[in-house]
Amino acid sequence: MVPGDTTDRLALVLRNVAEPLEEFVMTVDEIRELLKYGKHNTYVGYEPSGPIHLGTLITIYKLADMIEAGFHSIALMADIHAILNLKGPKDLIEEVSMTYWKTVFHELGSPHIEIRLGSEFELSPDYILDLLSLSQKVTARRAWRAMSIIAREREDPLVSHHIYPLMQALDILYLNVKVAIGGTDQRKIHALARDIFSTHIPLRVERYVPSAIHTPLLPGLIEGGKMSSSIPKSHIAVHDPPEIIKEKLKQAYCPPGTENQYDGEGRLKNPILGIVKYLILPRVGTIKLPRSRAFGGGDIEISSYKELEESYRRGEIHPLDLKEFVADHFIREFSGLREKFSSDNDLIKPLYNLQKWQRMRGLFGDIEWKEALRSYYPYLGEDIS
Repeated sequence: MVPGDTTDRLALVLRNVAEPLEEFVMTVDEIRELLKYGKHNTYVGYEPSGPIHLGTLITIYKLADMIEAGFHSIALMADIHAILNLKGPKDLIEEVSMTYWKTVFHELGSPHIEIRLGSEFELSPDYILDLLSLSQKVTARRAWRAMSIIAREREDPLVSHHIYPLMQALDILYLNVKVAIGGTDQRKIHALARDIFSTHIPLRVERYVPSAIHTPLLPGLIEGGKMSSSIPKSHIAVHDPPEIIKEKLKQAYCPPGTENQYDGEGRLKNPILGIVKYLILPRVGTIKLPRSRAFGGGDIEISSYKELEESYRRGEIHPLDLKEFVADHFIREFSGLREKFSSDNDLIKPLYNLQKWQRMRGLFGDIEWKEALRSYYPYLGEDIS
């Protein structure tokens, strides 16, 4: 990749971004202009309140892409946001951020990703006063509309849920971010930020209109659900031992090729196809899969998602073979992390402590907690509870 070639760098920025681009990139022309000069900040904000799973990995890889494209990438550990969402106490959230989460980002993304805590600046007098200024310019209805996709399970939103998107917008300015990144569920929040920062609102921080890009959301491993940190069977966590990765994927929803792979809104509903499409093919280019016996056996080489889906629909690739391929890929991909957590369990123990806190407050059911504990056994022993 030629560092000075704007076309190649733009291709890196847009790699694996949700489509259509005119909806999920704000805007391509703005980003093209940014690439012509300087080294700009980009970021993703995370609630570091649970295990990192494959759904999170999409944006971790994107932060690495942005570094290669010439940006400075920031992973914001939004500890104050996590507290607003009742996910844990400040000390535990911070400890998880700077141990487990930091390790994963540097191991699977890039050691050059800067890790920042939201509490470093979100509790400053200037930030609080700017937040109050924003609250005078945005209606409660507009704030909830921006937040509703993320907190859609709430029928009766709290005041904190109205503050949440205003803080996300303000974070962008306080981190001097020119390109904000998030999943497609973050689009309304970024649209809100672009809208309010295009007005002459008086702020203590420099005001400008940020660009934004949005990455696809992976469907959960359970049919019809999303990947949730509190439902272990819905996701593959990066610290899951190999036998659990295989078990979860074997049980995962993966309709045969003869069935429709998309939901009524045109979104891919097969999580196994989604994992290969968004997490494997963009990084490795070409994969080799077993061809079903009905098509003569042997192997088939796939170099695009279109090829994969067509072969899967024809029955040339069997669901179980696809699941085994995905399992083997991530067992290898996460091997270095497992070694780090095994050699220093202080990197993963804070996550266990946080999830135990959540369990004690009813955020985990008995079955879910039992499943979560299994993933910690190789690192913390089987006497934990």
